[in-house]
Amino acid sequence: MSGPLRVAVVGCGGIAQMMHLPTLAERPDLFQIVGLADVSAATLHAVGRRYAIATLATDHHELVARPDVDAVLVLPSGSHREAVLTALAAGKHVFVEKPLGFSVEETEEIAAAARKAPGLLMVGYHKRFDPAYLRAREEVRGLRDLRFVEVTVLHPDDGAYRAHHALLPRADPPHGEPTEAASNQSLVQEATSGPLAAGIDRTVRAGAPVEQRVAAFLLFLSLIHDVDAVRGMLGEPEEVESARVWRGGFAQTSLTRFARDVRVSMSWISLPGLRNYEERLRFVSPEKRVTLVFPSPYLRHQPTPLLIERMDGAELVQEQRTVSYEEAFRAELHHFRECVAGGRRPETSFDDALGDARWIRAIARAYA
Repeated sequence: MSGPLRVAVVGCGGIAQMMHLPTLAERPDLFQIVGLADVSAATLHAVGRRYAIATLATDHHELVARPDVDAVLVLPSGSHREAVLTALAAGKHVFVEKPLGFSVEETEEIAAAARKAPGLLMVGYHKRFDPAYLRAREEVRGLRDLRFVEVTVLHPDDGAYRAHHALLPRADPPHGEPTEAASNQSLVQEATSGPLAAGIDRTVRAGAPVEQRVAAFLLFLSLIHDVDAVRGMLGEPEEVESARVWRGGFAQTSLTRFARDVRVSMSWISLPGLRNYEERLRFVSPEKRVTLVFPSPYLRHQPTPLLIERMDGAELVQEQRTVSYEEAFRAELHHFRECVAGGRRPETSFDDALGDARWIRAIARAYA
């Protein structure tokens, strides 16, 4: 590939506008945005005007079929299955935001299609491309006696970190923020009766109560990043030993055993109202402790602090590192282009998505 990668973008909502479209547009030598697709005509035309894109479609099939499209970015909320399968069948390379599927079965179906397709498939787990994560991975893999991993996500309202972005189409500001009860009820409906509910049915135990279905849904929507980040360092889990949900499913904790008698404790707590997103991954051994604190994913070029604690003789050394200001979303799209150009397998493939979905199912079926 001598020129820019010719890209069609399916789904022009928040994550596309905040992260992916700016990354594509800033490097016309590497990427050419050939066309956009979105089910909302208002969003489609507003974003098309912003980026001066003439080819617009409310039906992604029209866009994917074009011969001048090398790769398709699948970025909408909800299920990605149909758009990904369509793009693979058309022989395109595909980058798809997580999750690849909302159950193991759906993920396996897409993976089977990807294995047969001429194009490559990459799943968007941007934290795996964060420079601080990569530096931490070196430290963790060098530990002689890793014993414990603690993952804690304290999750405020998404809107608290999206308001500063100029998302299109511009709308009148809402009259007050929705209440916690209203926001929670909307997610409960998605998890129990929306188009994604069938995937949750296949993930939880038969007869699982509503709160367990909500917690499983949040595993796919949010905690999947941490599931993937831990697997990216430690490999595959051996057994989920326990899992608990409370507050109607909007809080959960699980304990999973990995090889060499390592335990991973993973907790997610909804905490609307306090604008302080916290996503902490801590790897503990007798010789060293390695801690990552990811910022909100909606803050561009916000570095991820990395803390390394070790002994120097009788002295405790605490190294607070700022590894880079590189944007992880940018790094993953550049990696995608490099894989297409070089014909090599992406760092985050359908196999990663399968491993994540299987661990998520094991957690969901251990809920008590």
